Amino acid sequence: MDLQYTIYVNKFTILKIMVNKFTNIKERVVQIAKKQSISQERFYRSIGMTSASFRGKAKDSPLNSNAIENIITNYPSVDLHWLVTGQEKEPPVQALNEPGLVYEAASKICEEKDEIIAMLKNQIEDLKSDKVDLKRLLGLKDGS
Repeated sequence: MDLQYTIYVNKFTILKIMVNKFTNIKERVVQIAKKQSISQERFYRSIGMTSASFRGKAKDSPLNSNAIENIITNYPSVDLHWLVTGQEKEPPVQALNEPGLVYEAASKICEEKDEIIAMLKNQIEDLKSDKVDLKRLLGLKDGS
């Protein structure tokens, strides 16, 4: 599990400090077991193991592939990437379901579009002005 701390030194400098808290795969399985609505013993049986595999020196041994397969099959909401690596993936912006975050992203996109539209309108006005100036230099009437 990575913990990230953001420290603002001043308005120009932002320090981001990553702290690694390494857990082995069996520790992560214990975390999954604690989050289930069943007892830990029942969880361990459902993945084909016993609680003894998650205590003492046995806790430091690798998790067998059958247990991983059973976790994936019986508990599909478990993030496989996190289970295997201990690192959580950041969800893409589109996957965020919190209305405030979606609104924030949409608002930023709208602001960027508004800025582009304003810039293009300015360019159009400049081009119209240049067109009038060129016509005057060439001796053409304004209506041509």
